[in-house]
This record gives sequence, structure tokens and C-alpha cells, in this order.
Amino acid sequence: MIDAVVEHFRLGRRLAPAARVPGGLSNEMWRVVTESGSYAVKRMVASVDRPDFVANIEASFEIERRAYAGGVPMPRPVVEPVSGGALARIGTSLVRVHEWADSTPGDVSVLEVMGLLGRIHAVGGTRLDERRGGVWESQRWGQDITVLAELVTAGAPARLLAVDSHRDLDRKNVLRSEHGVLALDWDAAGPIPAVQEVVAVALDWAGFDAVAFRAAVDAYRSTVGIELPAEPWVFGGWVAGQGEWLDYNADHRIDTELGRDEVAAARDRLRGLAASIDKLLDALR
Repeated sequence: MIDAVVEHFRLGRRLAPAARVPGGLSNEMWRVVTESGSYAVKRMVASVDRPDFVANIEASFEIERRAYAGGVPMPRPVVEPVSGGALARIGTSLVRVHEWADSTPGDVSVLEVMGLLGRIHAVGGTRLDERRGGVWESQRWGQDITVLAELVTAGAPARLLAVDSHRDLDRKNVLRSEHGVLALDWDAAGPIPAVQEVVAVALDWAGFDAVAFRAAVDAYRSTVGIELPAEPWVFGGWVAGQGEWLDYNADHRIDTELGRDEVAAARDRLRGLAASIDKLLDALR
């Protein structure tokens, strides 16, 4: 398959055997070196049978391309030469290609990530948009989590400041390279309420420590200038995301050790926010 990908994407003559990259959670990845450069070739695996899969990836690719054109630090996406989109069908597989980015030593800090998120939002076309999505059904997970879910869904405005963004800026998707901190894997890119993504990324990287959380939010503000209201609904996106992941593992993977571990971890994260939300709201003030 790799030779067909190299030919289809016009990457030039291959100089070495393709190397499988370990660690992919949802897809398969290879590093391919050709006379024109080094590339990451991804074979899509997760959810490829869904009827909306291709359309969703191509919509995310448009956001990725605009972010790259706007100067967001990221590996260059390689355009599929026939359609001008992201995906090519090679045999029975759907694949896409990016330029390879080598990592360099050193941990990525939460402040760097928040600055990166600010740069993504700065080119993401902010606009007022209708609230999207339903309410996560949390009752099965106990009173403390249910109270939290109800708290963060109450009082949100009917229209929120939305932005086209990455939507999955966690630790596996941020890389320190010789060119700085890069945003990887834009397959989940799409519109999102800006302040809810800020809070979600700050929680994922800074945890529930109020001082670190406030510093993370300030790092974002210094890049974009968008203010975060000190109201519980700003945590709603993070709670819904954790809750949906909790439900997925409980309903589909509870018979595996990984699934049970993910259920326990998601419940702990939600309970952590329930215990910390008051001090985090104070930090926003």
C-alpha cells in the first residue's frame, strides 16, 4: 500500500522502507522518507464505515488548511492531488498524508499550549452561533456527577461566540519540535464555543489547581483577548465530553481492562471538577 500512496500523492522516489509508528489510538501511521522529504502517512481505521465519515474529515481538513495558511504552527498537510481534499482511497483503505515533524527534547507547558490555542482561535473566524448539542444524561453516575452536569448546563446564553478550532488539543496531539510547539491531528476540527474550549484545554493540561488554571486562562487571553465569564456553563463542554467518553466505555468496552480503566478515570475527572468548580470560578474572577 505504501508505494501506491507515495505514487498517488506524488511524493517522489522512496529512499527507505516505511516505518510503522507505534501508539496510534484510532488509526495506523507510517513514516515514509522520499527524495522530496519525510512524510506521515495515516491509514484511517476508526469510524470509516460511518456514512458521514469522509464528509466530516474533509470539513475538518478545510479548517486545518485555513489554520496552516494563517500561520498556526503545525505540520504541512499534503493535498490529495485529484480531489484537492485530504483523503485518497488506495485499494480498500482511506489514507491521508502530512509532512513529518520530529520531536525535540523537553516537555510542553500548559502556557505554551494555551498560546497555541489562542493562535488557532485568532484565525478561526469567531462569530455568534446557536448553542449546539443536547444535554448529557448523567443520572446513572451518581448524585455528585448529576449535580455537576445540571449546574454547567444552566444559564448558558442562547448564542455563544463560536470558532473553527482543533477540538482535540490534548497531550498526544501537541509536539515540541525545532520550530516550536505544533498542533497535530486535526481530524476532529470543527466549530466549538470558544470559551468552552479554552476551559477544556486548561483543565486537561492544568488540572484542578486554581493557580495553574488561572495562569493557563491568562496565557490564552494575552494571545486573543477573549474574556471568560466566571459562570458554571463555561465548563459545560468539558463535562459533556468527559461524560460521553464515560458512557462510551461503560457501554462498549467495560469487558476490557482498558475500558474499565477509562470509566474509572473519567468518573474521577468529573468528580474532581465537582469538588473544585467553586475555586476555579473564583480563579476566573
